[in-house]
Amino acid sequence: MGLTLREALTLAEPLRRAKVLAGAKGLDRVVEAVNVMEVPDILEWVRPGELLVTTLYPLRDKAADLENLVPKLAEKGLVGLAITPESYIDRIPACMIEAAERLNFPLIELPPKVSFIDIIQPLTSRILNIQANELRQSEQLLRQFLDLILRGGSFADIAELIGQSVGQPVVLVDRFRRLLGASANAQTHCAPFLVRDSAGEVYLNEAFQPEEVGRASWGPARHLRVQGHPCVAYPIRASSMELGEILVWGELPSPLPSAQMVALEHGATVAALKMMELRAISQVEQQFQNEILEGLLSDQPGRVERARKLAVQMQVRLEPPFRVAVVAPDLPVREVLAFQERESRSSIDTSLHLARRYIRVLNPEAVFWRQGARLIVFFPVRGARTAPAELVRALREVCQRVAQENPAHSVSIGLSPLTADLLQFAKAYRAAMQSLELGRVLWPQAKGEVIAYEDLGFLRLFSLRDSLEGVAEFCQEVLGPLLREDKSGALLVTLRTYLEQGQNLRRTAQALGIHYNTARYRLRRLRALLGPALTSPTARLSVELALHLLPLLQAG
Repeated sequence: MGLTLREALTLAEPLRRAKVLAGAKGLDRVVEAVNVMEVPDILEWVRPGELLVTTLYPLRDKAADLENLVPKLAEKGLVGLAITPESYIDRIPACMIEAAERLNFPLIELPPKVSFIDIIQPLTSRILNIQANELRQSEQLLRQFLDLILRGGSFADIAELIGQSVGQPVVLVDRFRRLLGASANAQTHCAPFLVRDSAGEVYLNEAFQPEEVGRASWGPARHLRVQGHPCVAYPIRASSMELGEILVWGELPSPLPSAQMVALEHGATVAALKMMELRAISQVEQQFQNEILEGLLSDQPGRVERARKLAVQMQVRLEPPFRVAVVAPDLPVREVLAFQERESRSSIDTSLHLARRYIRVLNPEAVFWRQGARLIVFFPVRGARTAPAELVRALREVCQRVAQENPAHSVSIGLSPLTADLLQFAKAYRAAMQSLELGRVLWPQAKGEVIAYEDLGFLRLFSLRDSLEGVAEFCQEVLGPLLREDKSGALLVTLRTYLEQGQNLRRTAQALGIHYNTARYRLRRLRALLGPALTSPTARLSVELALHLLPLLQAG
């Protein structure tokens, strides 16, 4: 801790005999240097943290400047003003005393005929000693962090060292709110805000809803309140990439002592290095995981068998029966591919991480692969979840939780049919992709949907990846006159509703919210455009089929 003005008043004889005329509430400010007022334009020569001593000689005949001096010095961030009044002024003006008291700016009356060197020398000596001691502490702390790196210390070791330095409980979390490590005394403080999932990983739970109350004046930290308790969040970064945060439970002094500042700075750096190291290891593991996926997606039994053996070596369990799920953000395909902004990618990463986390809670045996902006899941199925309805319901809850925690990018899931043989993985994957793609076409406004392959009905015969020329020709042949005539789309909507309402005109009008005569007029136009299509059962089936297929063409 630096030298406070209160302590400085006890160091030298002239200061011990000084009187604090006003602003005593500011005596705990830290003195970083001592300056002397020798010129009237002193504001150009002072710096924050200085104690200014003066005889007021430069302003002795300038009443207006004397009146404004204290407010301007306070605005500049000085810690106080010490005056010897009897040399050139009879007494310290009342306006200065009033301003100092109002601003909590210490105004000190020195003894008469004091030598400024008797003040400057002891204060400067103490300040230099404090700074030298802080430098030694900082160097010692830096050596401790370097030693921590060299011996491969854990995140808990990093948190413990930071916690000892700042004197408060400390936890480290990644950008997904996953707990990386905590100091020994942090458990009692953060236990109400932690939850452990079925895989053994610990996360900040829903009760951790921090309110930002301000930014720190001493660094890139945020002051938070969590259920009334103070907390400081210091970012962990690598270049411009946000990796996580150091959470300090409790208040930190401002300005922050240099040793504590060094602890946070070096702690964040070491934590970032540790996280990048783990990321590099994870990327190597991911390469092997991708080899497994590539083998499973092959139609060659030999490659599938090699993928199975590699999975056994990596202790990745791929036991049938299973379903394949494809998780993707609720964005049109073109937009997903076009999203390149770092912030958007980070938000999508968060959604996919949340989906992975909650699916793993649902089924700890699930296996995951990341493929661009999608997550591929091998989902072993046991017991009641062999029925798709139960699994769809559970996965829909996963989508809802993702949307609640990261509303910027909700996710939907395409689900394959139940598959009993690992050799059919590629087929199951294509079915899951088809479910996701067709679901987006059929329900373009839906968010957080789970589309099972079994629910596609006859549409499972079609794929957006295949050529749709035949589908286009069929739709044009059946609906061509209507599509050319119906510029507003009102007739097409009426036709869909009319068929959905069992060809009941009154219910059609009610469903569309239009007058019965309007519905009847539109039906006459539809019959004129489509001919016998609404009276012949075979022709009507063609119309209904074309209406179902039309969205596939509009999405292509």
